[in-house]
Amino acid sequence: MSIPTLHINNASPIEEPTTTKPVTRKSLHQNIFGKLRPLPLQYHWTVWYDKHTESPPPSTGTRTTPTDYNARLYVLHEDVADIATFYRVYNNYPWEKIRLRDTVHIFRKGVRPVWEDPQNRNGGCWRFRVPKSKAQAFFHEIAILCMANEFQVVLEDEHDHVLGVSTSIRFNSHLISVWNKLGDNPRSIKLLEQTILDRLSPELRPTGSGSGSGSGSGSNAYFYKRHAENEGYKEAVEGSK
Repeated sequence: MSIPTLHINNASPIEEPTTTKPVTRKSLHQNIFGKLRPLPLQYHWTVWYDKHTESPPPSTGTRTTPTDYNARLYVLHEDVADIATFYRVYNNYPWEKIRLRDTVHIFRKGVRPVWEDPQNRNGGCWRFRVPKSKAQAFFHEIAILCMANEFQVVLEDEHDHVLGVSTSIRFNSHLISVWNKLGDNPRSIKLLEQTILDRLSPELRPTGSGSGSGSGSGSNAYFYKRHAENEGYKEAVEGSK
């Protein structure tokens, strides 16, 4: 099974004009902006590809061994340090070629998108089932909000961290997840939920109601689940020691 190849366009975000059109104030500003060094993100990020096999991915079920699961993970881009780099990655990625049940993760550099990573072991994630028609726009906004620290800033007082976001392809929808470090902090979980809902564009907000209890039950459009509540979590963590 092949993995969609990532082709990075090294051109600047705004190209120099190739015609002799009159220089307007707007185009002048665009040219200046395109030459400026992009402001760095507070955290660096890594883009991962998770290729589905017969062993279910961590967001939906069990795995065989940590070694088997790690073999499914591929780094697409190791160091996203600014927003211009993110868009060179995002805009050149063949999103339409991602196969059913494969997953793309964007995680803080140094954190692997697996339960057994030390940063993830005590955490969990908000999961959103998004119709295919809205899934790409939803994931784009979630990724930008995550990397721009819109989520992180509300969790500072709780000493919690948002570690990454994921999008996994399903038959009629995408399963989009926001991972945080503290899965046993109800206040932190609720703050993250409210911030996601407040910051999303109105047309992308889920219609179902979520639950901060961590039960992960019900048929709502979104819900929260601690990693430790997943079948196979204990074996994954013990196998990584």
